Amino acid sequence: MRFDPRLLAELDALGVDPTAELSAAVAADPAWELTRLREEDGGLRIAVSREVAGDEELVRVYEELTAGLAADDPALEVALQVERDQRGGVTVSGTAGFRPPVTVGLAVDGVAVGEDAAALAGLVEESVTAAVELRMPGRLVSHDGVAVDRSTARIVLEPGVERRFSVTSQPPSWWSSLPVDTSTLLVVGALLAVVVGGVLLLVARRRRSVSREA
Repeated sequence: MRFDPRLLAELDALGVDPTAELSAAVAADPAWELTRLREEDGGLRIAVSREVAGDEELVRVYEELTAGLAADDPALEVALQVERDQRGGVTVSGTAGFRPPVTVGLAVDGVAVGEDAAALAGLVEESVTAAVELRMPGRLVSHDGVAVDRSTARIVLEPGVERRFSVTSQPPSWWSSLPVDTSTLLVVGALLAVVVGGVLLLVARRRRSVSREA
């Protein structure tokens, strides 16, 4: 997840910490690791990652990330399938979709108030880029996204549109397989987009509060 300097300044003015909920979620599960990187232009990049010990766990982790969400909750939904050939090559394929928030979650006397779904969709389009990033165990052979480096592909998502993808890599080289099991893949958490949705809701709510005070 990346926050550009303008959005960070707006969140700071509203007293919103964009990493608070994510930090709390990571603290509750030691399997996940949170990394913050301040970029040269003042932007902030946040990543949540974990290592998994095999293909089945990789698939299960993504299923569990969104299992408790309601149908209209903001989320990054990912369905994965992992295949290996006899030479050790790996193909990760599936579908991914980013569901933006449709309401700010604020109601008065049972009536929803605040920005509507269209307004929130505009805010998402302006401020959020959702993507699935796969770091494979070997050099990329083929993919239908953007190559980040020799072993990593990024699948950029359009809000509200399900995207099919397929990424194939060579077997891991002998030197890279020494520190870890060759079946280990690094998962870039789909939880990020869920937290982005939460940040957007916080911003919308604070804007509504400021407007009423004015």
